[in-house]
Amino acid sequence: MKRFLGLLIGILVSVAAFAWSMQGTSREELQAGFQQANYLTLPVMLLLLFGFYWLKAMRWSWLLAPVKPLSTKQLMAPLLIGFAANNILPAHLGEFVRVFVVQRKHKVPASTVLSTVVLERIFDVLAILALFSLGLVFTKDLPDEYRNAAKFLGIASAGVVLCVVVFLIWTEQFVRFTMAVLNRLPFVPEGLSNKLLEMLRSGAAGLQALRNGKALVLITASSLAQWLLNGMIAYTALTAFHIPVTPAAGLIVTGVTALGVTVPSTPGYFGVIQGCFKISMATLAVQPDPSLVLGSSLYYHLSMYIPVTLLGVYFLNSLGLSLRDLSHVADDSDTSDRQISDSRAEAVVNPYTPPQKV
Repeated sequence: MKRFLGLLIGILVSVAAFAWSMQGTSREELQAGFQQANYLTLPVMLLLLFGFYWLKAMRWSWLLAPVKPLSTKQLMAPLLIGFAANNILPAHLGEFVRVFVVQRKHKVPASTVLSTVVLERIFDVLAILALFSLGLVFTKDLPDEYRNAAKFLGIASAGVVLCVVVFLIWTEQFVRFTMAVLNRLPFVPEGLSNKLLEMLRSGAAGLQALRNGKALVLITASSLAQWLLNGMIAYTALTAFHIPVTPAAGLIVTGVTALGVTVPSTPGYFGVIQGCFKISMATLAVQPDPSLVLGSSLYYHLSMYIPVTLLGVYFLNSLGLSLRDLSHVADDSDTSDRQISDSRAEAVVNPYTPPQKV
């Protein structure tokens, strides 16, 4: 029932977001936009997309190196399977899926794999915030609310970096302090508190890769590079529909979209991404035609959705797995979550072997 309600809410959110993104346009205008679009940009977008996922797989290999040396090529398949699962399965279960695939294929403990996924999310947030703020800084005639948002995000990014540094140096003390603070906040739901603590504990298990200074620099640079490529995909999609924007607009779209896809929605984030494009274009001094914005958002969305889903399903079959296996992972996600939580708690006390040099 809980999963059904979540899916229902996601559908309602997606439909509402898509309906809102269509305001000010019509089928004829949208069709005209697609007819006049420059589809020679598609190979460029696909090349950027490949670079985005290759850098993701490379960063994941660095995070897993202290436990299990795996190549970028070996991790590309689980990564794409996980993202394809997000495009097919409800409730954003792709992370559980790729944890399952790596555990089954390469015999890495689930708690360890999940810890690296948590660290990925931390670096993603920092990189997206930094590039989003950069995009706002280089946007002319920025509305005051967006300029204030840029200042706030700059301060927030600095705060997050400081917390990460403290977490790296005093991991156990940080987890205990966070637990004590959450216990004193009666308005914070117990379920949310447990989730936050579980994330911190799982992140602690994956911190070994960050003890190496060279690895930390490479992971940070990779995080910035991959989201810069994602921003350039959005920029290319906008220019393909002849919307006069600078690369800064692509970085803004990436930041807004990264925040938007965290809300409940249908698999594949349909409607939400279209709404995020419309919100992002509000930063421009000259407002583009809504039909062109909607068309570029669909072009951007489908150019990533289709190849990632097809490749994910292909790799799934090549590993001897099926969509039914992914459904079992989804059905068992609650049980897996509890098991992983127990393993992560043990990992804080007994961290695994020291990191290898990258």
